[in-house]
Amino acid sequence: MLSRQILYCGEQLHDFAITPHYCLLLQNPVTFNPIPFLLGLKGAGECVNFQQGKPSQLIIIPRTTRDKKVKTLEIDAGFVFHHVNAFEEGNNIYLDSISYDSLSQVNFETDYKEIDFDSIDPGRVYRLKIDLDGETVDKKMIESRSCEFPAINPKNFGRNYRYLFIGTTHKDRGNAPFQAILKKDLLTGEKQVHSFAPQGYVGEPIFVPKPNATSEDEGWVLVMIYDGDQHRSDLVILDGENLEKEPIATLHLKHHIPYGLHGNWTSEVFI
Repeated sequence: MLSRQILYCGEQLHDFAITPHYCLLLQNPVTFNPIPFLLGLKGAGECVNFQQGKPSQLIIIPRTTRDKKVKTLEIDAGFVFHHVNAFEEGNNIYLDSISYDSLSQVNFETDYKEIDFDSIDPGRVYRLKIDLDGETVDKKMIESRSCEFPAINPKNFGRNYRYLFIGTTHKDRGNAPFQAILKKDLLTGEKQVHSFAPQGYVGEPIFVPKPNATSEDEGWVLVMIYDGDQHRSDLVILDGENLEKEPIATLHLKHHIPYGLHGNWTSEVFI
């Protein structure tokens, strides 16, 4: 998780969300001085400084002629790398994101094996309710467990959704390396956790809907797992409807795969 944060923290606008009528961008309260990076003195991540106590800028851009005015609202959103999803209900927009209270200063001289996770703010899922008429924003935490790298059924992008799949810690409190996948039912609050601890470390989950599925969670959850015992990676396939079941399949690779960037699923083969 930390290595991926290091790769991206040079970007003030890393992610965005869409609804049928709007694009939503969140400008984090950071400054970036590129001079040390250009001179080869620091990495890009070391040149980013989080501005504690300053608001974020939520930029709402119309996608249609329904509303031609771009709106910019100030909100207290902490630091956000990734959004889960966004949707509209009436004249309100809902934006779900993983938010950190602060962004830790990157120090590339720190050994990753010696990271003090207790000193790093965990990411948690928050929902912003955006009132377009009153131009107000309410913020509510909808998942308190430390988590990152969300996935949902792609058929629900930009629409109201029920199920969230996301990387999380083995324990339900505190910050730590991600060793589990969490499924959260946003309607009932029910949670399912599939843990690979003590020696398994998870990557970003990918949700693959089953053909002709009739429920939102009817599908497979694919995730790359680093096996610390065997020093190799596995591709694990979990049941989206019952995440706590034994894996449907585990594909053992002959070597390890370093943590990479985001992935996605396609039913087509490209040659």
